[in-house]
Amino acid sequence: MSGDRPVLWAEAARVAAGCLVVLALTWAALELLDERQLPVAAPVVMVLGRWFYNRHRHWGAGLVAAVSGSVVVGTLVDQLRPHLDRLLADTTATAAGLVVAMAVFTVCSRVRREA
Repeated sequence: MSGDRPVLWAEAARVAAGCLVVLALTWAALELLDERQLPVAAPVVMVLGRWFYNRHRHWGAGLVAAVSGSVVVGTLVDQLRPHLDRLLADTTATAAGLVVAMAVFTVCSRVRREA
């Protein structure tokens, strides 16, 4: 585990891009199955959780990132659902929340406590 080192922007971008691909594949599968009730974010949350636990256990940064991403998702879902179908609104909001959470996590992982 390399939890003590900060997250590099290149690594964060790679992980975010991979998660966006997983999100798009999840949306496509749910769209093909005409399934509107399953959570589109679940596979992305599992991928991010595994990456966080295996590579960067910055617990404070993770908490701040999770809250920030959740607020973005919640706010955007309320704004997008009246204009898009539920699955597309949830997918779009999740993508935006993912990008915000990764940026916040990357920045917060660089903050060091003074001993």
